[in-house]
Amino acid sequence: MVRVGTFRLLLLFLISSMQLYAQQAAKIPKQEQIHSLIRFYTEEKDFNGNVLIAEHGKIIYENAIGWADIKNNEGLTLSTPFYLASISKSFTALCVMMLKEEGKLNYNDKIYMYFPELGDLAKKISIRNLLQHTSGLPDYIKMGWDERGLTTAQLYGKLINNVNQLKFKPGYKFRYNNSGYVLLALIVEKASGVPFYMFVKNRICTPLGMKNTWVYDIRSPERNKPGRAIGYRSNLKKTDDYYLLTWGDGGIYSSVEDLFILDRALYAEKLVSAITLEEAYTQVILANGTTKNYGFGWVIGNNLNGKTISHTGGLAGFRNHFERQIDVENTIIILTNTSNNYITEMRNILVKILDGRPYEFPEN
Repeated sequence: MVRVGTFRLLLLFLISSMQLYAQQAAKIPKQEQIHSLIRFYTEEKDFNGNVLIAEHGKIIYENAIGWADIKNNEGLTLSTPFYLASISKSFTALCVMMLKEEGKLNYNDKIYMYFPELGDLAKKISIRNLLQHTSGLPDYIKMGWDERGLTTAQLYGKLINNVNQLKFKPGYKFRYNNSGYVLLALIVEKASGVPFYMFVKNRICTPLGMKNTWVYDIRSPERNKPGRAIGYRSNLKKTDDYYLLTWGDGGIYSSVEDLFILDRALYAEKLVSAITLEEAYTQVILANGTTKNYGFGWVIGNNLNGKTISHTGGLAGFRNHFERQIDVENTIIILTNTSNNYITEMRNILVKILDGRPYEFPEN
């Protein structure tokens, strides 16, 4: 049994050791600490991807490591587009917000006005429910409908045939739902009068100068744009590339450079107002009064520096993380084209480096 006095001495030793570590780490520039971390993951865990870190709105570290396309001997660059997977939901929600500000839709509109084919159940589901994952619709990924080459039109047909499988009363539960964001992209098309891929290009990418961002839509001439990252298994020995033709829930390619341009544009209110973003960054409140950590296309959280909004994305050989610490304007962007399982682990250490807190590299 450890005596109380001994325990206090041990505690004081641990505290003093942590303080000493923090003081020593503080003497090393954060750029060097981040580079050491990325080098560790590259050498020990075969990291293959791009990283951009900004502090108080200024880039302090960016790096492109590894291969975009092994077969064609193409290395990654900071402008290389990666398949974003579910980070695309942040774009889709932004499009909806832009149309709401223009008076072309309302968050509380029932989706029946856009999709009468879905029947009476669509009269109970609002655009807000789709944005916040509270619709109760069947998620096509969980339903096993995500066969290779699935198109948005084919998915919509499946929803029509299975809409009676509503999982819960809209607004009463939170269930992450890819189908809802595909419907949101279709709503953008119906409310704007232009294809979703064109709306994203004309209203977001072109005005902001995001030259390496596009929607992977079969109708888009940019769908097979050269230079994109090919997805691989974690050992880079076998391709595991993106295989769907749906959009809204995913379907967008972008680079670390372009995502940082979007990050800065949101602070500057270039696309939507701060008031609109404040609602998007607010947790969903369910019918029973409980909250869930999701807004409009963003996961809502907090850390030592205040509110954070983020989204991850993973499908096939892509694993990504996009985080914005909005009270201090810190940004973490990690895009990878290998099916690794340590992106969250990397993110947690990067947050500690930005905070000036002690950290340890993981064991091999």
